[in-house]
Amino acid sequence: MKIRLISGTAYIAILVAFFCLKIFVPTVNGVPYGDFCFDVLIYAFALIGTFEMLRAVKEKTVKAERAIVYAFAAITIPAVALCQWKWGNGLEIIGVCTLIFALALLSLLVIIHDKVTLESLGVSLFSAVYPTLLLCLLVLTNHMGGVPRLDKFALDSRIMILLIFVVSPCADSIAYVFGRYFKKYFPKKMSPNLSPNKTVIGGIGGLVGGILGAVALYFIYNMPALVGSYDRMAVVLPVYALIGLSAAVATAFGDLVESSVKRKLGLKDMGNIMPGHGGVLDRIDGTLWATAVVYAAFACIHFMY
Repeated sequence: MKIRLISGTAYIAILVAFFCLKIFVPTVNGVPYGDFCFDVLIYAFALIGTFEMLRAVKEKTVKAERAIVYAFAAITIPAVALCQWKWGNGLEIIGVCTLIFALALLSLLVIIHDKVTLESLGVSLFSAVYPTLLLCLLVLTNHMGGVPRLDKFALDSRIMILLIFVVSPCADSIAYVFGRYFKKYFPKKMSPNLSPNKTVIGGIGGLVGGILGAVALYFIYNMPALVGSYDRMAVVLPVYALIGLSAAVATAFGDLVESSVKRKLGLKDMGNIMPGHGGVLDRIDGTLWATAVVYAAFACIHFMY
């Protein structure tokens, strides 16, 4: 427990440090150095997570496939960050990089046809989607600007990053509390085949935690703007609560996805870089899915306003 607490604290400290860099490192001549600092953290997640994934599926893939997957992680994250900042077309770059990656994998059917199988290609494709492709959405989130018509509520990349990295642990924490203290009254399992320790009551606690985390962030982050703007608060606050609820659902689902992957691979943890927690993928599993939800929500807000 002590080692788990220490490594968990170190992880939180790293997140806080990089988020502070994002906030306080200035933009010079239009270059958002602070945003690029946070991209470094995302890049580390992608490289380490891909390494963990490829190590786990090593027996199911060939060396050339693993090299292409790792190259995809190494190239795509910085390419998306650069193009999203420079031209605002990061989403298109994700599509281009994914297409090139898929074609490179398919070419192996000809180049080394005696070694590559359709199963190994599928495993390689999955190893690129999880985590690199999902982390690309975090890069887009990191570079998303504010909504001009709602600038008083600071709907920008900072609050989006906070929602992703605060709502998920809030959901996990409250889910743990609900599961620990109410499990004996409501013992029904959420998914006994994938994660025997997760209960339905714990899942409900996670939803409550997600909503509370999002609402708390809303008030803390937007406190200066709320003075005299309670009519707008009544409109925007439910949006935050809905995002928190959705992110909590995504977090729980991401945990189950990770549990399923590890069960199919016969692993307890994806890595050991964080003693007591496992690897990077074990730590960011729910975060990956929460990112997709938060990014989609704010993309819709941008579209509507």
